[in-house]
Amino acid sequence: MKKLSIILMSVLAVGFVSCDMDKEPYNAIPDTEALASPTDFENARVGLYSALRSSVANEAFWISTDIQCDQFHAVDGFSNNLGDQYRWTHTASTSRVATVYGNYQAIISRANFILDGYEKVDMSNELIFTAAGKASIEKVVGECYFMRAYSLLGLAQYFCADYEESNADAADSGVSFSTVYNPSSDPGTYPGRSTLRETFKQIYADIDEAAKRITNDGTPSDIYVSADAVLALKARAALACDDYATAAAAAAKIIEGGSFELAADEDELADLWQQDGGSETILQLAVASRDELPGGLGARFQPYQEGSVPDYLPTQTLIDLYSEDDMRFPVYFNVLSIVTNKGGSGDVYGFNKYIDHTRLYEEFSKYEYARFVIEPKVFRIAEMYLIAAEAYAQAGDLTKAAKYLNALEAARIDGYTDQSFATKDALMMELRNERQREMVGEGQRIFDLKRWHMGMQRGVPQQEDLCLLPGTATTALTKSANDPKWVWPIPKHETDANPKVKQNPGYTN
Repeated sequence: MKKLSIILMSVLAVGFVSCDMDKEPYNAIPDTEALASPTDFENARVGLYSALRSSVANEAFWISTDIQCDQFHAVDGFSNNLGDQYRWTHTASTSRVATVYGNYQAIISRANFILDGYEKVDMSNELIFTAAGKASIEKVVGECYFMRAYSLLGLAQYFCADYEESNADAADSGVSFSTVYNPSSDPGTYPGRSTLRETFKQIYADIDEAAKRITNDGTPSDIYVSADAVLALKARAALACDDYATAAAAAAKIIEGGSFELAADEDELADLWQQDGGSETILQLAVASRDELPGGLGARFQPYQEGSVPDYLPTQTLIDLYSEDDMRFPVYFNVLSIVTNKGGSGDVYGFNKYIDHTRLYEEFSKYEYARFVIEPKVFRIAEMYLIAAEAYAQAGDLTKAAKYLNALEAARIDGYTDQSFATKDALMMELRNERQREMVGEGQRIFDLKRWHMGMQRGVPQQEDLCLLPGTATTALTKSANDPKWVWPIPKHETDANPKVKQNPGYTN
């Protein structure tokens, strides 16, 4: 059988979907009919949100990257799940690498399919294409541009080196992507890799197109893209390419808009993570049925059944970042009594940001696959405070940087006293610690360390005899900032099928 690139397979997976959110055929062969009415466009967008949902609350995207970094240790007797990333032995054949690459490419292809239909549709029949119908189509088109930009940024962050002016124009440094819907089995038509600058130019262009069409202000826990979600994506993308002025302005605009507020107390923070409530989430994807349940993000960090051990425990280094007055600590961590099959035992802290019995677990009648599951949180206001603080600091405005950093810490830590910072280095040190405290378990750590060019030293264990094979390959693992495996490999299937796609340094095909 002829091998097809992941981009082409993603194209072939694009199709019309039922407006019933319970039935979204992710791998359906496309319908031969065109998008011919506002209802067709509304139905087609369901697939966009479904694909995005599976690309946020999914351990390949969020958990595997945190396990690869410095905040967790494998427990003796663990299931070996994510073990290749923990040991830094991931390759172009690692399944989660293909999952991340394929999911993002599928979203891009879905978006291209709808945009292609938009260019071809005849809207002259005013009985079908009313003013309201045309407005709804424009909103869907805006969502397509948002989704494509989001996916391009994800591909750039996982599969490309950190953006710097020194490497932005290097050949094959960016993402292999298409902006047109053009299914073909001819490898000669497959796209090669762009440069990083070209990739981010497309991301910015798509964000701008989304902003033209999505103008409604956001409200907490929006399940659809709002103008604030578009701004949040702009802030995240701008920080990733060192465009500090844009990142700071976009993040600050959302904060000052006042639509999203940091949790007032521990109960509100727990409500965010356990009940999908609160006022912090800018975009939160709905899970309306059992068929839509994403993976259980907490399943790797808590004993799955009585007498078992969790796969991973947080490091003592991470635990020590929190003060006793930090309301995040009792929400993010709990005490576990661990007994390993080799006789190690102890009471230690487990990571419990994603609890076992969430709102969805109860709502779906204690369905087994709803354990540890929450509605995916694409953007939170806390991240915007962190982006504003970092971007202003990097741009040299320490006063504004301290304003946003202090505001976040004051909301999280009882009795907090605002800090002043004499130098950018001092502020960035605190910013790095605060970003780790706030964003742990949300898949951002690898991008942070890449962006800061810091390398890593895996943290000190809470209790070494609970860890799997302690030593320099595990608990004391050290990686320099220039280790090639900070950048994930292009999946082997893609490089086999598409000779134009160059593999990243440090990997073989």
